[in-house]
Amino acid sequence: MSEKFFHQAEYGHAGGEHTLTPQFVVRGDTVFATRHNTSMPQGRPLFNVRQGKWYPTEFHPEGKSGHAWYEDRGGKLHTTEFHTAHVANTHVFEVRGNLTR
Repeated sequence: MSEKFFHQAEYGHAGGEHTLTPQFVVRGDTVFATRHNTSMPQGRPLFNVRQGKWYPTEFHPEGKSGHAWYEDRGGKLHTTEFHTAHVANTHVFEVRGNLTR
């Protein structure tokens, strides 16, 4: 199964921490937090991916939603209007490298 690793689009802005490590890994149609993303539960499917959109599951800290929170646009992850921290003019995560970077 192929994996895609999503890194922050701008390093250093999440919680004031400088981070060069991937925050999410996509395996098939499921998204997990990497070991570097300590703000999310480990080993649990946090999002389901359908047609390039990420939907929170019951394991997400804010609960399941029928609305997509993120949209993958060519390896750049944008928030949707349903995300609590929606940023309309830019992407927040992007595919970059792999877990061992």
